[in-house]
Amino acid sequence: MLNFRMGTLLKKNSKIAVTSRSFSRNDKLIASLKTKFKHIKLNSEGYALKGKNLIDFLDGMDGAIIGIEPITSKVLSELPSLKHISKYGVGTNNLDMEAIKSHGISLSLSPGSNSQSVAEYALYLMLLSMRQNFNNMSEIAQNIWSQKKGRELFKKRVGIIGFGNIGKQLSRMLKPFQIKVMLFDNVKINLTKSQSSFIEQVQLSTLLRKADIISLHLPLTKGTENFITKNEFSIMKNDVVIVNTSRGGIVNERDLFTFLKKNPDAFGAFDVFKKEPNFSSKLYGLPNFFASSHRASLTNEGIDNMGMAAINGLLKK
Repeated sequence: MLNFRMGTLLKKNSKIAVTSRSFSRNDKLIASLKTKFKHIKLNSEGYALKGKNLIDFLDGMDGAIIGIEPITSKVLSELPSLKHISKYGVGTNNLDMEAIKSHGISLSLSPGSNSQSVAEYALYLMLLSMRQNFNNMSEIAQNIWSQKKGRELFKKRVGIIGFGNIGKQLSRMLKPFQIKVMLFDNVKINLTKSQSSFIEQVQLSTLLRKADIISLHLPLTKGTENFITKNEFSIMKNDVVIVNTSRGGIVNERDLFTFLKKNPDAFGAFDVFKKEPNFSSKLYGLPNFFASSHRASLTNEGIDNMGMAAINGLLKK
């Protein structure tokens, strides 16, 4: 648990709003929150809150559990009573940090609360991408008995870009496959003896050139937006697998489309997009692309972990 700024301690009588839809549908988390605070407001209608709707929902609240809703300076200027924000989940690209500071609001973050769920999903997308049998049941239903060959994950070279909680957890899951992991991070990672036996920190260009599979685990910031563009694609293998369970906008989707169209043996598996919901991407028309709707952290266990961490964040001063 990281506390961004010291603030007023919330009390039993404090008014708490939960903007997250998955939290607001979880009976276990709601019951736990109600043991801590008397006055609870839930997004039980499942609305995607932003702008005026978000302001109206948070009006008069002392604290809030925020999911992916955009917390901007304009929003905060209309919420003089708000004293504390606790983040549900680990992404912070929807939070204007400077505005939160300038309004004197305390912020609790819980890095790692969804690392197991997301790492498992990244591994799942790797296996799916190598076998490419996700349409097989539909084929069978159409009397097509496909025998299309896939590839093994065993002994492949996997590049992990971003070696935080999720990247580390994914590397542990990959070890039994006798994978050679290449990691790229903007800080020096002190690998343990066990990690050093199969993990090597390398330059980005080396990872992009040599990896059979690339998995992205970066936050979305000004420095990571369009981190992967046509320049990076140009040095990748023509049969590389690219997995993104981090944030949309890190990969330039137009350049990804061009790369996958030109290289039919390559494959992209993305759980996130620059614009969400996204129902009209050109990528969906490619046979070598798979998409899911930002579901990597959405397990019963992941939601419980993120929710309890967010509740505990409201109790920290």
